[in-house]
Amino acid sequence: MMTNLTPAGRLSDDEDLHQFIKDLGDLGNFELIGSYYTGAQALDRLCEDRPDAVIMDIRLPDMTGIDCTTKLKTILPGLPIIMLTGYPDGRTFFRSLMAGAKGFLVKPIAAKDLLISIEDVLKGKFTLAKQVIPFLTQLIHHVRELTVERHLTTREEEILACLFQGLQDKEIASALGIGTATVHTHMHRLFEKLGVHSRRDIVAKFLGLN
Repeated sequence: MMTNLTPAGRLSDDEDLHQFIKDLGDLGNFELIGSYYTGAQALDRLCEDRPDAVIMDIRLPDMTGIDCTTKLKTILPGLPIIMLTGYPDGRTFFRSLMAGAKGFLVKPIAAKDLLISIEDVLKGKFTLAKQVIPFLTQLIHHVRELTVERHLTTREEEILACLFQGLQDKEIASALGIGTATVHTHMHRLFEKLGVHSRRDIVAKFLGLN
């Protein structure tokens, strides 16, 4: 259970999910500072509300939760976002990681598991439902093959690992103890070796998500 109140936001058009999270907040587990039913609402209000974490449903009426996450991360790059879905699949999981999500959970979820997940992302950790572990195993397998086939340097492997964690350039620089310009240089070489032009291209080309 959480010991400190944590401002959080929820983004979903699922009324049952809204009520579930509201009930948890009312019990003193965290402070719920905003509820949004569309991606547009979240993009409009989250900069002002400034939550410590966001719980994001994959399915939204105006855009996908993944697309909303991508846009939010450009505005609030340090915001931890936990994705929720009732229908987990590899494509959704990988795209969520690349969008910058720090968690991927499957509905229905127990209150205890959700609270632990919120704590984890606030500590900078990733949180994953057990149902997506096979997808993570697949990801690791493909990355290992990729690094051998393309003769990546150790630094390029580190950059690639950071990309699959959804880290932004400044976060990669901080994690690896190098400058942002150096990150850009390694990123350029990495993309050249992989024959891609963007982070998403890596997923699409090498994990078969086209």
